[in-house]
Amino acid sequence: MSESLELTPDEPGTVRTRTPIIEAHGIVKRFGGVIAVDDVSIAVESGEIHGLVGENGAGKSTLMRVLAGVLAPNEGAVRVDGEPLDPGNTRAALEAGVSLVHQELSLVPEMTVAENILLGSTPTRFGFVDTKEQRRIAVDALKEIGVSVDLDEPIARLSVAMRQFVEIARAIAREPQVLILDEPTATLTPAETEYLLDMLKRLAGRGLAIIYISHRIPEIFTICDRVTVLRDGRHVTTVEIGETTPGAVVQHMVGRELELELQEHREDPKIGEVVLSARGIRAPGVNAVDLEVRAGEIVGLGGLVGAGRTELVRAMIGADFRTGGEATITLGGTTRRVTSYRSAITAGVAYIPEERRTDGLALTMAVVDNITLPNRTALSRRSVLNRRRVKEFARSLADAVNLRPPEIQREVGQYSGGNQQKVVLAKWLGREPDVIILDEPTRGVDVGAKAEIHRLIYELADNGAAVLVVSSDLPELLDLADTIHVVRDGRVVGTLSGRDADETSVMALASGQVEADGS
Repeated sequence: MSESLELTPDEPGTVRTRTPIIEAHGIVKRFGGVIAVDDVSIAVESGEIHGLVGENGAGKSTLMRVLAGVLAPNEGAVRVDGEPLDPGNTRAALEAGVSLVHQELSLVPEMTVAENILLGSTPTRFGFVDTKEQRRIAVDALKEIGVSVDLDEPIARLSVAMRQFVEIARAIAREPQVLILDEPTATLTPAETEYLLDMLKRLAGRGLAIIYISHRIPEIFTICDRVTVLRDGRHVTTVEIGETTPGAVVQHMVGRELELELQEHREDPKIGEVVLSARGIRAPGVNAVDLEVRAGEIVGLGGLVGAGRTELVRAMIGADFRTGGEATITLGGTTRRVTSYRSAITAGVAYIPEERRTDGLALTMAVVDNITLPNRTALSRRSVLNRRRVKEFARSLADAVNLRPPEIQREVGQYSGGNQQKVVLAKWLGREPDVIILDEPTRGVDVGAKAEIHRLIYELADNGAAVLVVSSDLPELLDLADTIHVVRDGRVVGTLSGRDADETSVMALASGQVEADGS
């Protein structure tokens, strides 16, 4: 497989116009009795990168789905290039030049790069796929974004970053006037993120209007011309990026001083005996790893995407097959071997997976049912669920994680990404776990929800749980962890104290710049 990024310089002489290419006026969108977007207006100019920020549940993704014709608004209208857009008509939006790249990628793993880029708009000739034209369009789209990849490679064999770029190439292949990106850097490394931001600047320089949704405020200030803030479904402000500050934007988002809710490290954590112990763990992508987590300790796993961190934790708890080694849980002097995922859960392990939508939740089920799933035994009497007790149990956990709105009968799929993550946490908190493993716990989560999740992690450790966190967000790892193990090529290449570690020391180990002995 061959894949590479080839950044080309901005074209000289490009001029940004001041004409709005897409406008939304007075958009209202309701889901049952819940107002997700409440009288919001926005206008984006050709050649502009317009940031859209807000906490999870603020209405950002709903508004973008209205602009892209995925949802029809209850009130208000959208115009593209001065012409009204047929509400709730995705095809009409595409034909008008609006392309949306969702936060959750929609590529088909078994299909090739070329097939995915033309998915939904495959060219035909005499009733058959025009392979030659398909490849030409795919090549042009990839060239436009400066990416080189084998057109015949199945998507399943590409890196996460390259899948993201293929998704963008798919949008570009439709020759849009407006490109909407929802959390495009959530799974990217710092280098890949830098490449993507440079590429978007170049596309905007050619006249493309870009709406950029991100919880990463530094990215907004790196590439955006203006930023619009939503809160609780309402428009708060739209401001030129040069006329505001990151702190002001965050305060508009959350409506309060967030800094008071954050802490750098726990003061004098009370760390006890080893609870989770792994010895010689081997699995595909994992090479003889030893690991320990003590009661009251937060251990972080750092490293680049693809280093083997997720493979390690899944093999360790029996979620995936391991070829060697063993893991044990020791509580109250009793040691249990982890031979399967079920045995891990029985021993007191809770696992918050990286892919919450596919591995952590039943999206078409209600919040109450999701929270009940791992707690059915405790909530049952003679194998019959006590419905009143179930509702009280779910409400108390929804309150504990600050689910917003706290509607336990609502389908989980109707909630934002941050609130979905809170539901995953809630269902496992109900088991009062002795070991909790969190893989990318705040990916795609806003700053307010991130602070709340961090607080929950601190409380779990303070109450004696052994906590293991996998995170590609270095500042998060440095804030949370008492100890950081850096993983590269499926093995631990260095261990750092959380108090002494910094981004430079972690990245030096993760990238191979230095080895564990400091060479």
